[in-house]
Amino acid sequence: MNYLAHFALAGPETGLLVGGFLGDYIKGRLENRFSPEIERGIRLHRAIDQYTDSHPVVRNSYKRFDPKFRRYAGIITDIAFDHLLAQNWRRYYSEPLESYSASTLEKLLAHKDVLTDAAFQSASRMQEHNSLAHYDQLEFLERSLAYLSGRLKHANPLIEAYKHCEEQLPSLQKDLSVFYPGLMEFCDEWKQLH
Repeated sequence: MNYLAHFALAGPETGLLVGGFLGDYIKGRLENRFSPEIERGIRLHRAIDQYTDSHPVVRNSYKRFDPKFRRYAGIITDIAFDHLLAQNWRRYYSEPLESYSASTLEKLLAHKDVLTDAAFQSASRMQEHNSLAHYDQLEFLERSLAYLSGRLKHANPLIEAYKHCEEQLPSLQKDLSVFYPGLMEFCDEWKQLH
C-alpha cells in the first residue's frame, strides 16, 4: 500500500499517522528514536506492508503484470491500489477525500520536527500539490510511476508500466475490493493488540 492507504489505515491517532508516514523513511531498529506513539505507527506501517506483500490476493495482483514489469509489480500494485482506493474512497470512509487530504497533511506537517528531511520534503510537496485529493485521477498513476522511476538507482521500466497498469485497473479493482476490507480488519486488530 502507498501513502493514502497507510494514512487511512492509521486512523485518527496522530502518532499512528505520523509513524505510518515515517515507515517509508525509517529503516532498521527503532530503539526509542521517536515517541512510543510514533514508533507504534512505524510498526503498524511495517505490519501493513508484511500483511500486504504476503497476501494471496495481492500476490495474484502481481501476476497480472507483464513479465518485464514483474520485478516492480509490488511498487506498481501499491500505486494502483492507492489510485483505486481514492476512486472508491466513499465506499470505505465517510469523510470526503478532499477534506481528509487537507486535514491529514496539516496534521502531519504540524509534526515536522520529527520528520526526516526526505519525509518533510515529500509531505510538503504533497500538501503544495494537494496530491492525496488527486490520487483518483489517472494522471496520478503516470506521474507517480515516472517519479519513482527517477528515484531508483538503476535503469527500470516503470515509466513504460503506466499503459499496462491502466489496462489492468479493472482486475486490480476487483482484487482491492476483496483485499482491502480484510486489511482494514487486520489493522483494527493490530491496534487493539499493540
